[in-house]
Amino acid sequence: MYQSIILNVAAIFTCLIFSLSSAIHAAPVTAVDLATLPLGAKIVGPVGPEVETTMTFTNPADDVTGIADLSSSVSCDARFIADCSATAVAGFNDVVYTYQHQVIPGVDLPNDPPFPAPGSVVALNGVTEFRLQFPAHGFLGVAGFDFGQAGTAIGSVNIGIEQLGDGSLVWTLPNGSGWDTGETITFFWQTTQRPSGPGGVYAATNQILSGTGNGPIPQPLPIPAPATGLLLLAGLLVLGAVKK
Repeated sequence: MYQSIILNVAAIFTCLIFSLSSAIHAAPVTAVDLATLPLGAKIVGPVGPEVETTMTFTNPADDVTGIADLSSSVSCDARFIADCSATAVAGFNDVVYTYQHQVIPGVDLPNDPPFPAPGSVVALNGVTEFRLQFPAHGFLGVAGFDFGQAGTAIGSVNIGIEQLGDGSLVWTLPNGSGWDTGETITFFWQTTQRPSGPGGVYAATNQILSGTGNGPIPQPLPIPAPATGLLLLAGLLVLGAVKK
């Protein structure tokens, strides 16, 4: 009997968690031109205002190969034109942070520490995707890229953007778009959350080669009170059933 109660409580708990996780569905995002954004100062971290690294993959022989250069930064909104430090934004609860990621396929510029240089770099042509491999905490629904750079690289601004069900973001180029080695495109997205460090993983692929690199990741949002209450209630029900 007690096992049945515990199983029923567990089933209810699972349904509640599924309902909460299903509240976010994949959705298209209208692209905005980065050049039109009025931005403030960049956050200056331990290695400066930009985090310079390489998008790489590791082959079966454990050789690390670079496929693209990745340079990331985070800017405050235009109210903070000279200073985006934690001290400067203290007391403001409506700061907009713009995460920018400059990607150059088939290139590796000097990296910031502690990111090592890859053993080699290969050409990457016909790139079809750039994405976040983590939830975009606090995403404000605003994302895009530099339209001028895209026009130079692929001859159009035909890059789709979508927020996936897990909260991550993906920028998709059509096959045959021609984003090739040495051509720069800068992507961006906006959030309410200040970065917590360079622990975010970003990825790019041309459907043949794929690689990842590190960049800024936003601080996670606090657990909403209703979700916390549901977790507590489920825990108490389980404990009560076991005690009986």
